Amino acid sequence: MKTLVKFSFSRFSESYDKEAVLQKEAAKILIEFAGRLKGKILDIGCGTGFLYRYSEWKNTVGIDIAEDMVRFYKKFNRSVILGDMEKLPFQENSFDNVVSNFSLHWADFGTTVSQVRHVLKKDGCFVFNIPVGGSLKAVEKILGDTTFDFLCVPEILDILRENGFRIEDFFVENLEKEFENGYELLMHLHKTGVAINTESKSIGEKRKIVQKFKENKTPVQLNFKLLFVKAYL
Repeated sequence: MKTLVKFSFSRFSESYDKEAVLQKEAAKILIEFAGRLKGKILDIGCGTGFLYRYSEWKNTVGIDIAEDMVRFYKKFNRSVILGDMEKLPFQENSFDNVVSNFSLHWADFGTTVSQVRHVLKKDGCFVFNIPVGGSLKAVEKILGDTTFDFLCVPEILDILRENGFRIEDFFVENLEKEFENGYELLMHLHKTGVAINTESKSIGEKRKIVQKFKENKTPVQLNFKLLFVKAYL
C-alpha cells in the first residue's frame, strides 16, 4: 500500500492540486471545526498544503510520503519533510497540535495514532478527518465485485480512546461531486491519485475495469463519508 501511495501521489501532484475539489472542501470544513490552534502544528499527509493555504496556521510543519507532494509544498516556503506517518521522525512532545486532512486512510490508523500520541504534547489537540464506511458507493456499484475497506466510526473512536485521547467532538459529513458519466469519474480518480485496487491486476483485468466505467453512460455521484474528530491527549 505504501509503495502504491508514493507512486500514485508522486505522479499526480499538479493534477491533484487542481482536481481535488472534495479534498479542498474537506480542508475548509476541518479548519473551521478546529478553530484557533495555538503553538506548533504538524500536518500529516500534508499533500499540496490545503490546510496551510486555507488557514491562518503559520507555525506548521508538513510531512508526506510522496516526494512530488513535498516538492509542491515547498513552493510556499514552509517547513515540510518527506516521511511516513507510521514512523514520524520527531522527538516526543514536539507539537502542540496535529492535524490531518483526507490522508489517514492511506496508512494503518492504529499505528498512526500511536505515533501522534508520541509527538503530541500533553493536552495537545489532534483534529482530523478520515473517510469511513459508506464512501465510494458509486465506484463499488460500477465495479460490482470490489469493496473498499474503510473503518467505521466506532472503530476509529475506540482506537483513539485506547491511545489515551479524550474525544471532545465529532461528526460525519457526506461530500459529493457529480460526473456526467463513469469514464469522467474514472479520470477524476486517476488525476487525484485514488487507487481502485488495480495494483495486483493484469493488463487485461485493468482494461476490463476501464471498460466497466466506460459502459456507465449516465450521471454518477462520487461520494466520501468523512468523519471529523477533535480529540485531546
